[in-house]
Amino acid sequence: MCPLGPRLNVLALLGLAVRNRAGWRRPQKGYRMNILVTGISGRVGANIAKHFLGKGHRVRGLVWPGDRQSDKLREVGAEIVEGDLKVLADVKRACEGQEVILHLGAAFQAGGPFSPEQYFDTNIKGVFNICEASLGLADKLRHMIFTSTDATLSKYPADGLKDPVITETNLLQDQIDWYAFSKIEGEHLVSRYVRAHQLKATVIRFANVWGAGEVLEFRQFFLSHWLKTFEGRKDPEGAATYQSLKKLDDGRERLLIACDKNGRPWRKHAIEVRDIVHAYDRAVGNENTHGKVYQIASRSPFSWDEAVPVLAKYLDLPYSKANLAGVPPTYYEYDLSPAKRDFGYNPANSFKDMVEEAARFKREGGGDIIPTKVGR
Repeated sequence: MCPLGPRLNVLALLGLAVRNRAGWRRPQKGYRMNILVTGISGRVGANIAKHFLGKGHRVRGLVWPGDRQSDKLREVGAEIVEGDLKVLADVKRACEGQEVILHLGAAFQAGGPFSPEQYFDTNIKGVFNICEASLGLADKLRHMIFTSTDATLSKYPADGLKDPVITETNLLQDQIDWYAFSKIEGEHLVSRYVRAHQLKATVIRFANVWGAGEVLEFRQFFLSHWLKTFEGRKDPEGAATYQSLKKLDDGRERLLIACDKNGRPWRKHAIEVRDIVHAYDRAVGNENTHGKVYQIASRSPFSWDEAVPVLAKYLDLPYSKANLAGVPPTYYEYDLSPAKRDFGYNPANSFKDMVEEAARFKREGGGDIIPTKVGR
């Protein structure tokens, strides 16, 4: 029994895979699946939809009524239906006739602000409705994939992680902000349907996601972000850090190699949309993944002392280095071996690759990635 309070991920711990003993077989060439993508107008959903449409599959997207960003999917051939994730009838209508359900729709921090009630309705009740509708498809359902996030994990203890390599099970999921908490509950709902009904479901957790051009705008690379973060701190450690940062400020925008209080450069594992699309291409319909949780991220982590000089070249900005005493340090990477083993996940993009593509997008526009926002 899993006690209340901080919990490790149920699906990953129990290893409840609903498997075909003959192993996984890809659909025959030319087979067209009916795929529902919730959150189809977002930075990830739009690109997943574009990918499967390009492979000849039929894609339907569920969007909130009046979502202006849904137009970008109509242009590439997706069927768009309007509805609300918290309304079971809307979700069942969207799922009708579908074989694959890719549930990416969520109330997300960057899209808010959202109230606790909205997080609950969209991210918890919405997952319940998706599971119920998926279950109602019976044998017609090939796969349901629920998108979760590494924001559910306790990655930032005060002095950093003792073991910086994160697996699907070695950190607690004990976050209490409404976004992360609602995603934790979503994972547990999926686990319940797997265990109770053998639902053909998988959870995929994203690392920090960058869409078209977005790596160049990540605020934790910029001195101005840290000046704002530490401004007004009264504690001795925070106040001292602020004063050291002020000495670097000459009035121009500047990048910063962030280090912990002992001078070790920060280290992070993120992911770009192109590698997420690859993950879904490999995972959809793969019976080896049923009942499991996977963390996905880029080909390799990056450290600030490696990343900032690369960014400085493309942004034509100066950079400095500072110890950020007074905030929990970022220092982690993900073990991707389960995703590589079970569904052939093989991310292609390094940090430099992401920066090069982002710089090209800023110069030229277009490209393989549909941007997060199009038009107004």
